Amino acid sequence: MSSSLLIYVPKITSRHEYIFSLIFSNLYQIDYGLTDRRDDYIASQKSKINYSQIRIDENEIFISPNGLLENKGISEVEINVQKKNNIPIFFATIHKDSYFFDFFAASFYLVSRYEEYLPHLKDKYNRYKAEESLAFRNGFLERPIINIWAKEFIDRLQNQFPDLNITPSKFKYISTIDIDNAYLYKGRGLVRSMAFLLKAIINSDFKTIKLAFLVMSRRIKDPFDTYSLQFNLQRKYNIEVIYFILLADYGLNDKNISHYNSQFQILIKRLADFAHVGVHPSYASNTNKDKLGEEIKRLEMIQKRETTSSRQHFLQLSLPATYIDLIKAGITDDYTMGYGSHLGFRAGIANSFLFYNLDTEQIMPINVHPFAISDEILKFSLQLDPINVVDNVAHIIDEVKEVNGTLISLWHNDTFSNIGVWKGWRNVYEDVLKQIQL
Repeated sequence: MSSSLLIYVPKITSRHEYIFSLIFSNLYQIDYGLTDRRDDYIASQKSKINYSQIRIDENEIFISPNGLLENKGISEVEINVQKKNNIPIFFATIHKDSYFFDFFAASFYLVSRYEEYLPHLKDKYNRYKAEESLAFRNGFLERPIINIWAKEFIDRLQNQFPDLNITPSKFKYISTIDIDNAYLYKGRGLVRSMAFLLKAIINSDFKTIKLAFLVMSRRIKDPFDTYSLQFNLQRKYNIEVIYFILLADYGLNDKNISHYNSQFQILIKRLADFAHVGVHPSYASNTNKDKLGEEIKRLEMIQKRETTSSRQHFLQLSLPATYIDLIKAGITDDYTMGYGSHLGFRAGIANSFLFYNLDTEQIMPINVHPFAISDEILKFSLQLDPINVVDNVAHIIDEVKEVNGTLISLWHNDTFSNIGVWKGWRNVYEDVLKQIQL
């Protein structure tokens, strides 16, 4: 039997091409071909998958399609989630000779974010709510379900075709850190500093006034200046780190210090010496498209290199509009895919993937990198005590390792500050790193 794979589909669509490439090239690096010529498929000596309504060859893996990949456009899809060997599945097949569910269509439904194109409720930030998702409603949001499905299917494929060359991906961890407020007191400017002090005086918050004075007089470091600690942990655990910097004009939801501030610029250059630095498009850029390009140019001017990575501030993500705007602005890699309120896998997968635009039925030139763990979810949504964090994320870490996926976490520089709401959280990040490296 051949070391390569041939897949038969009666009528090939862009949806077929997309999901087969994701599974067989991205996740498992299998040499495969796709054909709609039945005679060529029958004559081939390669390992075979038949994705049609009728079984063709005795020595093939036959999957009866549910029709989603043959269709165009967006319409309501009837979904009945069942469990097979304690694994949630949907699009179960009734053909007695077929693989037990349409794994390709189910994976496409999740990774394309099909449900986000359908009518849905949004949260106060105009975002798709996790509670609306199929994964949340059926209890598998915290599982990299596509990777789990793929592993089981590939095991079946390998058992039937032992000569087939299969190279699985390896577990990888990426730490991403958002800088919404580079400093708590430094670089605020006269007007913002005076307003801050006036508020503290009115509230008789003398402890805060004293701390601000000590920082301004350079007697102690700014509480949010936690970067040396981050660099030390990066070296200690040999991890890949990506920073996303907010370079917005000051506004209601965009409150970082001015991009003209020399200390801020020095910080960005320092970060770029240790890690990859991307842009954190502002909340305001969602309604004013010119701002996105301006903020990218600011970062490029400061770090003297091209900016191709991003994560939306407040995780503002509207499909497909956000990705279209990012592509036009020259962004090739985005790290927004995740929820602001719940841990887990918004797209059902623990690997990067190209975005598929259901409006145009096209594969778009932007890599989507989904995150699964966020400090703010742990603190504000789950309201966890710091000592309980690792116990609440260990199962996610373990499952991503089990399927050789990529785990991405989202942290903030102020989480390391050990003051205010983040009192007691300084070591939580390192605790999670230790769990990842077990």
